[in-house]
Amino acid sequence: MRSGLFNKITARVLVLLITVLFVIIIGGQIYRYMNDRHDTMEAALCTINEDIAFEGVIIRDEREIDYGGEGVISYTYPDGSKVSKGDTVAKIFSSTEEAFAEKRLNKVTDEIDMLEKAQSPGTINYVSPESISRKIDDHYKQLIVCSNSGDYEGFAEQKQNISLVLNIYNILSGISANYDERIAILNKDADYLRAQADRVKDSIKASETGYFVSFCDGYESRLTTEKAMTLTQSEIEEIINGADAVKQGVSENAVGKMFDDYTCYIVGVIDEDPRVAEEASLRLMLDSSDKVYDVTVVSVKKADEEGKSVVVLSCDSLDEYICTQRVQSMQLLFDEYSGIMVPSTAIRFRGGQKGVYVILGENITFKKIDEIYNGDGFVISRNTAQEDHLLLYDQILLEVVNEQDVQQQPEPEPDDADTDEVSSDGGESEKDS
Repeated sequence: MRSGLFNKITARVLVLLITVLFVIIIGGQIYRYMNDRHDTMEAALCTINEDIAFEGVIIRDEREIDYGGEGVISYTYPDGSKVSKGDTVAKIFSSTEEAFAEKRLNKVTDEIDMLEKAQSPGTINYVSPESISRKIDDHYKQLIVCSNSGDYEGFAEQKQNISLVLNIYNILSGISANYDERIAILNKDADYLRAQADRVKDSIKASETGYFVSFCDGYESRLTTEKAMTLTQSEIEEIINGADAVKQGVSENAVGKMFDDYTCYIVGVIDEDPRVAEEASLRLMLDSSDKVYDVTVVSVKKADEEGKSVVVLSCDSLDEYICTQRVQSMQLLFDEYSGIMVPSTAIRFRGGQKGVYVILGENITFKKIDEIYNGDGFVISRNTAQEDHLLLYDQILLEVVNEQDVQQQPEPEPDDADTDEVSSDGGESEKDS
């Protein structure tokens, strides 16, 4: 009886002791959480792209080409092509069907030439399937390069080259005996199209040597390279906002224009930026194309609006994208930085090394940063896997750290180029980047 009573008392005491111990542990954790919280920020990835977007006005010394007759116009050169004096830049037909027939005829005759070349003994007797296979791979790679770079003229050429070598490969491998039947059909089509395409009523010839574009927008006589140097912000904005209205006033007889030089001026209004200075070499991309153009800053002057600049850029490239629209959305391209964003107020110095303090579990430790970009109130540190550097998702301490709270660790090795001063106590000193 006494033994049973003793066991009950012992069990109750043990339960009580365990309960008290549990309360002490939980209470300690709550007390520590309430009294030992730190102001932190999780290290996250950040990408800074410093491109400058603006609306640009493209200006050249241009002259209209007029034609007073009637009919359907079929242009013989792509926009931006160089032509000589006397070259036919357009043909005039009585109907759309006749004009289309000429375009179709060119494609049909090109296909005939390709098929005849593919089955010519002079071609197939001196190549092997292996060499043709390598050529197919080479042309395919070039096709990808042209596509990625926005070189659509080169893309069309490589596409034609692939078609040719594929046709040759089919002959060599026995997939096709010849293309005689296909060529016979195409020749009949060509005869029919040629009969319509030969019905040219008139033609328009270049009166001078230069570069040809098949449209006018009404600014040909209003905007010159000399005028580009004096345009104000209000005048530029008027051109940007009024381009469509001006185009409605283009002469009915205007069928195209000519200009002497492939160089053009690009004028726009941007936020003031020290990187855009006279004679600076920059890169520019149009929103309508993936191609990157090299440009030179000719002039920078203050705009009407505070904090804005009127810039004049010179571009020596010419293609259909930069010559077919007067006003275009574009960007000046600068470097892109990607890494971990660090507030400037969190940066400390330890042992001559710039870094931050982070919380690892219950410990506070110093980690180095590798600065790749210095922004307004923050820096970007290179994203690395080195344990002694700031890592993604680390908890960055934003508050001043007492030396006694820091986990004991050796002084970090300073970078070779680091000559920053540290505080006299060997701990940390705050410094804005």
